[in-house]
Amino acid sequence: MSAPESFPVGSIVLYLGNRANVTGHATDGNIEIRTLDTGSEVSVQPDRLTSLTTPAAAGPPLSRAGLFAGTGLVAVVTLAFLLDLGGSDPNEAPAATSQASSEPAARKSPSALSPSAAAAPQAHATPTPHVAPRYGAEVPAWVKRVQDVEAAYILPGNPGEKDAADRRDSIVIKYISGDAGQRCTAMRALAGTEHGVIAYTPTGMAVDSNDCLSVNLSP
Repeated sequence: MSAPESFPVGSIVLYLGNRANVTGHATDGNIEIRTLDTGSEVSVQPDRLTSLTTPAAAGPPLSRAGLFAGTGLVAVVTLAFLLDLGGSDPNEAPAATSQASSEPAARKSPSALSPSAAAAPQAHATPTPHVAPRYGAEVPAWVKRVQDVEAAYILPGNPGEKDAADRRDSIVIKYISGDAGQRCTAMRALAGTEHGVIAYTPTGMAVDSNDCLSVNLSP
């Protein structure tokens, strides 16, 4: 029988009266051992060793996978033991679980809902009432396409004015919002040369003959 079969790595042997651990096999057939009392390592002939391990203990050393599995089991047991020392009372666990299961439904806020669910109440909100604009007679068609208009009408020109531009009829638009100067500029581009324009907003008024400079109407 060869040396590796008689003394497998990991087995315990007797060498010169001392217990030793088989650590390997040399190429010359000798057995490499480490004495347990002194920790010294030597290479000896097989006939100078006597096996002290039982057949079960003399089997191959534990594989790396088995070693990891054993280590993981020890870690799990240790963790469970430490958690048990944390002071948690087993009798309190059911009450805490019952309370936690009954509270989330009552405490769920709108922000925790899905976007579609959170937006659902807004879909049924009452829309802002829309008042139809009031248009005077003979206002051009483009006036009725302008947005945010409360009212629009024609202001007749003054035939006595020297400047022909001042004798033109003016289109007056009263807006719900916005800047009067910007509204006036946009109106002038739409009206062309046929009409003058005057823009009113909640805070100001602007006239095209004044280069659409806004006059503040705030109190």
